[in-house]
Amino acid sequence: MNQEKIVELQKQNNMYAKCLLLLEWVIGIISSITFFILIFVTSYIDMSMIVRVVLIITSIIIFIIGMVFALRIERIVGFYKCSKCGYKYVPTNKQMLLSMHIGRTRYMKCPKCNKKSWNKKVIK
Repeated sequence: MNQEKIVELQKQNNMYAKCLLLLEWVIGIISSITFFILIFVTSYIDMSMIVRVVLIITSIIIFIIGMVFALRIERIVGFYKCSKCGYKYVPTNKQMLLSMHIGRTRYMKCPKCNKKSWNKKVIK
């Protein structure tokens, strides 16, 4: 009976992680769309310079806040698995911000083997 509860908790944890990763995408898309809409508005609609500057600064702030939250969600949900040694780890904020990435695969240095490689996101 305890084994069944553990399996059920693992399933719930995986569903929660998948929902958070979906939320990451939603936050990223909404902040990007808001950024582009406000930039286009300031480019094509006639307005005073002060309003234009305020809209541009607002769009940049919304974009940066959205990306910071999206990166934070990606960092705390699950682990990254080193493709060289198989070690699972949670990267630092600096690693997340400065690493090249394709989707949820990032080129980072493994803390165990100290080799750089493309590390994949692992939820389990």
